[in-house]
Amino acid sequence: MRKHALGAMCVVAILSGVLPLGGSNAALAQSGAAPKNLRVTGVTDWTVTLAWDAPKGKAPSGYVIQCSNGRSMPVSGSQTIATFSNGFDYNRTYSFRVYAVSSSGTWSSASNTVTATLLSDTTPAATPVVSSTGIGPTHVDLTWSYADTDPNPRFDIYVNGQLWHGQVAGTAKRIVFLTPSTTYTFMVRARDSAGNWSALSDPYVATTPAADPNDQQPPTMPPGLWGGVIDGATEAMVFWGDSTDNVTAPEHIKYYLYVNGVFDGATIYPYARQFTMYLTLGIVNTIEVYAIDEAGNRSAPATMTIDLRAP
Repeated sequence: MRKHALGAMCVVAILSGVLPLGGSNAALAQSGAAPKNLRVTGVTDWTVTLAWDAPKGKAPSGYVIQCSNGRSMPVSGSQTIATFSNGFDYNRTYSFRVYAVSSSGTWSSASNTVTATLLSDTTPAATPVVSSTGIGPTHVDLTWSYADTDPNPRFDIYVNGQLWHGQVAGTAKRIVFLTPSTTYTFMVRARDSAGNWSALSDPYVATTPAADPNDQQPPTMPPGLWGGVIDGATEAMVFWGDSTDNVTAPEHIKYYLYVNGVFDGATIYPYARQFTMYLTLGIVNTIEVYAIDEAGNRSAPATMTIDLRAP
């Protein structure tokens, strides 16, 4: 859920086409004639609908609605009703007021102030509809639609029935560390800001293509490996640059890390080029980083040592 402190009253302004100065519009700028009878005409879990009476005389160029969350909204001078939904937190109370704005940009005095409390949301989140925008031997670019007004949902992603990624923001995720020529089933479920879960999506089935059978060339050795102890006695972080490959794009090159000859983990873009690990006290620790392309070709290792022997 997005967090916004309740600060100064927020303004909603709606500006339409420019009107010539003079006449009633000039009088508006001088007199500060304000919209009247601001009122709440509708509330949902994420919206507040407001209505007001226009100032007497010629309609203003526009209106501005201010809200106590610090956000504002523009509205056309021909309108006297608008639905505000900008920057809300779940189940909070907000205050509103409206200003009339002349074509010269002069604001009237404020309307009366009204308050509204967002309704509780007990409806299950909308069920995502899953698809894909791209696929390769070791990755699937998963995407999904989400038909809900909640401004900040989160999503859990299941691969072959197992939770791989929890509480993902946004509606797309690259799923990596897959195997070529393998069929995978993906499902996604949503959690809205009120904590309501959706049902699991319908399964989306995708088969990764085979790796290029003619690709026998490994990536380049990861360049510029360096690092050191970062916290306490044994926690270390290492860094390196991008390997390149004749077939696999840089964002699909995996990096495998070994500490003292034992596999310690793997990483890939956008998390590539750094890794945190724990070393062993009393020895010279050897760290190796290999680059691996989508055909499984492994580079020569980049190697460094960190001496944790007592001085």
